Amino acid sequence: MRLDKLVTISSGRTFKNGIPESLEPTHSVIQLRDFDKESEHRPIRWEQLSKTDLSSSKVDNNLQPNDVLIVAKGPVKKAIFLSTVPKDVVANQHFFILTVNEPQKLLPEFLAHYLNSSEVRRWMNDNAGGSYQSAISKTVLAGLPIPDLDIAKQQLICDATNSVRREIYLHQQLIE
Repeated sequence: MRLDKLVTISSGRTFKNGIPESLEPTHSVIQLRDFDKESEHRPIRWEQLSKTDLSSSKVDNNLQPNDVLIVAKGPVKKAIFLSTVPKDVVANQHFFILTVNEPQKLLPEFLAHYLNSSEVRRWMNDNAGGSYQSAISKTVLAGLPIPDLDIAKQQLICDATNSVRREIYLHQQLIE
């Protein structure tokens, strides 16, 4: 099955002239600089997000819990499962936001784990465009094949992956 049959893919918000700082901000904006591709434990630095006023905007593209954020531009196409999201946060144009249409068929957390697998990363690198800066298009991402696994198996994969990541994090803390 293809990704676009299971999720809605939205582009991040485009800021033509950069993100204007505001004295009375209404939203926070996730940019590539706020994203730590090395950290599994805390991939987004929420405290350093830029603040801006989007009150005049008619488009409501705030991130929601259970969205999956994926880096669309750059050498690392990492996905992040957003179990919780602060209020009024948007992503900029360097990201795609994936919203699972039927959570009884596809767990958003499993989708993030699958998107971060070496097989899918290789697929994205092979299908990305751009010579100076690698980018994957929305159309190409929509065609990504998704395995047909039942929810119980998806949950087992999530639990196992999270357990391993937790162990690695604890070992890193002990080393430090």
